[in-house]
Amino acid sequence: MRATSVIAFRYNVICDLNAGRQEFLYNDIAVKVSSGEYAWPRQVIEAMKPVYPTDGQFKLAFVEKELKTTSGRNKKVVRHILFRIERQLSEREFDEESAKYNLEHILPEHPSEEWGDIPENIQEGLIYRLGNITLLESGLNRGIGNAGYAAKREAYRESDFQITRDLADTYDTWDEHKVEARQKKLAAVAGSIWKIDF
Repeated sequence: MRATSVIAFRYNVICDLNAGRQEFLYNDIAVKVSSGEYAWPRQVIEAMKPVYPTDGQFKLAFVEKELKTTSGRNKKVVRHILFRIERQLSEREFDEESAKYNLEHILPEHPSEEWGDIPENIQEGLIYRLGNITLLESGLNRGIGNAGYAAKREAYRESDFQITRDLADTYDTWDEHKVEARQKKLAAVAGSIWKIDF
């Protein structure tokens, strides 16, 4: 089950690859399990290897990933990704479903004039990038709204989330280059979480 979940995340969620190929392979595996040709979990996992994106493919797709959190499904996916990365880095458990925690768009969904340093046409391509989203306690989130990065950074320093405090400690300003750099860092961690050792 874990291997199937990892492959679904890599293949479908992040890499957006052709599901038809995956369905064909899974059907073939099911037939072989049913007939007794595959009797051990390791055989099934090995058989799924053709639809397992390599680390290179996965990280490349992750670095470019944008998920519009205006969709309920995407919001859940982004929350899941960030909570798993947080757990990997801090070794702390948080309730992923809790209303005490929000997704925080660093460059806000509705930027104020304080974000004028980033041209509007570039802003649109950054807002829903994974590198531009973090986790934040609801109270802190309400207090900063669509403020500029300097004010947000102070709130981030007070967060219980390591990924959010690290953001404040690492970046003194926020622009497209910082989004890219942070997304690369997240991709490296994600590659170690959603991984199968064949």
